[in-house]
Amino acid sequence: MRVKAVTVQEALQSAADYLAKRRLRSPRQDADLLVASVLKRDRTFLYTHPEHPLSTAQKHLLQQWLIKRGEHFPLQYLRGKQEFYGREFSVRPGVFIPRPETELVLEAALGLLRESPEEHLRAIDVGTGSGCIGITLACEEPRVVVTATDVSPIALQVAHQNAKKHRCLDRLEFREGQTLNPVKDRPGYYHLVVSNPPYVSHQERNRVDASVDKHEPHEAVYAAESGQAIYKQLFSEARKVLRDQGKLVVELGEGAKQGICRLAQAKGWVLEGSRKDLAHIDRCAIFGRPLDEKP
Repeated sequence: MRVKAVTVQEALQSAADYLAKRRLRSPRQDADLLVASVLKRDRTFLYTHPEHPLSTAQKHLLQQWLIKRGEHFPLQYLRGKQEFYGREFSVRPGVFIPRPETELVLEAALGLLRESPEEHLRAIDVGTGSGCIGITLACEEPRVVVTATDVSPIALQVAHQNAKKHRCLDRLEFREGQTLNPVKDRPGYYHLVVSNPPYVSHQERNRVDASVDKHEPHEAVYAAESGQAIYKQLFSEARKVLRDQGKLVVELGEGAKQGICRLAQAKGWVLEGSRKDLAHIDRCAIFGRPLDEKP
């Protein structure tokens, strides 16, 4: 007797029910994305073709993904991608997953580059991860050449693949190392330093989502000195590699603006602007040096 095929509609309902029982935050949305990825279709297809059957291979893959997702394995790692500023970026375990709030950092950095009258611009993306900031800068601003650094060889490999995918590899270079150490041989070279550094303190680990703590790279999430260690390095090192009137743009953790600004001020930086997310949380800060400062 022939077994009735599972349809898209049935797969969606079954997947959503399974994930709901495992207390996922968005079971229906996750189910949509997983089924769409298994079918290699967009989400619109799911609702315009509810009777479309899944093949045996597709059913098995969906079952495997549901088990992993039920254990809070990141959806982005299962699908192998995450959208950032309208582009798809490949991600995999060992690579920090791009977040929507980081688009505020990208927009601030991009705005500064676009304001510049110079014909050739140089920026450095510190802790590039998937490359989402640096690659997007290169795609959106044709005058800029970007250096992308990271301590993780895996992240740099994926970032390189993403740069190739988005056809800007000729304006990206990749260097392995901590913060600005990989470019300490380039004094006064960059117009812009941009970074989404790790900023969660180890003491706050119990407040971090389980999927992040268990599966994303800790070096991209947690930082010593109450989450301020990498900021301190950036404030100390960025001046050496920036040109006159160069800018430093960083992402901020929730409630961190005041403390980070104090660190910056102690190193001679001036807060020139900040950006809030939709929840009115300060997520990005722009720092510059006093115009009358002598090197």
